[in-house]
Amino acid sequence: MFVRVTTTPKSPRQAVKVVASVRKGDKVSQKIVRHIGIALDDHEVVKLKQIAYEYIASEKNKTNSQQRKIFEDIPISSQAQNIAKNSESRKLGRPKKLSLVEVIPVHQVALTDVVESQRVVEGVHEVAGHIYDALGYHEIMATKKEQRILKDLVIGRLVAPYSKHKLHKILSKKFGKSHDLDTIYRTLDKLHDKIDQVKSITFLKTQSLFPGPVDLAFFDVTTLYFESVTTDELREFGYSKDHRFNTTQVVLALATNQDGLPIGYELFSGNTAEVSTLLQALESWKQSFQIKDVCFVGDRAMFCEKNIKLLEERQYKYVIAAKLKSLPEVIQNNILDPSNYHCLQLRGELAFAAEFDLAGRRLIVTHKQSRADRDQAKRQEILDKITKTLGKESSSKKAITNNGIKKYTTTDTDAKTILDTAKIAADADWDGLHGVISNLKEDSISAIIGRYARLWVIEESFRINKHSLAMRPIYHFKPERIKAHIALCYMSFTTLRHLQYRAGIMTKISIDDVLEELMAVQASIYVHKQTGHKYRVPGAFSQAAGKIYKCLGLTRNLDASYLI
Repeated sequence: MFVRVTTTPKSPRQAVKVVASVRKGDKVSQKIVRHIGIALDDHEVVKLKQIAYEYIASEKNKTNSQQRKIFEDIPISSQAQNIAKNSESRKLGRPKKLSLVEVIPVHQVALTDVVESQRVVEGVHEVAGHIYDALGYHEIMATKKEQRILKDLVIGRLVAPYSKHKLHKILSKKFGKSHDLDTIYRTLDKLHDKIDQVKSITFLKTQSLFPGPVDLAFFDVTTLYFESVTTDELREFGYSKDHRFNTTQVVLALATNQDGLPIGYELFSGNTAEVSTLLQALESWKQSFQIKDVCFVGDRAMFCEKNIKLLEERQYKYVIAAKLKSLPEVIQNNILDPSNYHCLQLRGELAFAAEFDLAGRRLIVTHKQSRADRDQAKRQEILDKITKTLGKESSSKKAITNNGIKKYTTTDTDAKTILDTAKIAADADWDGLHGVISNLKEDSISAIIGRYARLWVIEESFRINKHSLAMRPIYHFKPERIKAHIALCYMSFTTLRHLQYRAGIMTKISIDDVLEELMAVQASIYVHKQTGHKYRVPGAFSQAAGKIYKCLGLTRNLDASYLI
């Protein structure tokens, strides 16, 4: 409790009250405990404040009356004097702002009068923060404090993808952004209620760069594991792409456009099948966003025959990698017939292509010499290992269990394992060949192959999320916290992708190099030994960092200044 004196406009009346701070949730408000009286001059204010201090002392005595007394009671008057003394010495409210006249100008500060208190990274927040605001994420949270915390969490994760506990320390130490850990978790809980808004903002921003409905989506699914075996409505055991059979997981579906910019994501329980994930995610996106004739591009593992039929039933377009060696023998013979191919140029490289009918679908097979050289090199590496293994093994029984060895060897009548030249030659016939299946009837072969060639975009996106941004393992346990954590990582991924897209338009630099350059954009904070005033002195600014700022239309303040 403390004493508050309030005045009335255009009146000498001053009200003296005893006030206490009351916390409700994450908000603190003041409650009037007792009205002491109205004073008409300063002399009466002093008397009423003395009565108020005695009241506070008596209330404290009542609270402590049930505790065992070791020392003698202190008189109320003495307690009131101590409370008054502490109240007068304590400066309530915000500190008085200094005027520029009271501050020593930067050019008059001597180096011997200051000491460096901190060196903070400014480049990441200046550049990535600009992208963050441009995306519209700064309007998601209700209060300015929550907006600052969420922004720092999203941007900090780009370079420090650690736990919230560790990240809040790094933000304070390296970036000069101090936040209470409990407040960070409360902000994360509030983010859970804003997830739909995050998804909508992200999609609309990506769409604004490419007007018109989305007509090409790169879709894939991955699993995110927990350091836990406890199951609930979200965490379940299932097939893990990280080969973590002994931990629970969730399933994440992610879609991007051809430039890797996010379109949307959906989170499912860990035992959800990929085919179910595909259709659930698509139906969810269609209800929320402007999606019409989507063409899905995926690898052969994602889109099996069952998935393809489901896509066709829903009348969706697709371009999917084909398992050439699993096709009927008649089709295989046609694929290996050189007379079926014609010459064309694919992405600046000379190639050969052929098209076949596969139960009403288009099977397009291409041959590239660069791909053939890679296939031959991989096979030769396996053959070298087989030769080395067969030379050491006295018995071939152990060697036969190896799949690579069985692929290129055979066992003779003496139970000896030898290289099978016929198998090697048959495998070499497929060098450089790659096929895709599609139901796009009007697109050219080059256009269809061009669509599939961008599949690396979604694969790179998952690498960024799972490794660079450390989306997994997940240490949260409540479903709400898990979903908020994924949303936070998704916001960081979106910020990173849009930064990469904008920086890549004007300068050829990888996103890792961009972040490395931004981490080097720093400033030193110096404190004046006598006055305690803080001064900011910017550090070195490289030419590469200057290009990044320039391509985003940003300028960096390179002048030393007083830090308010």
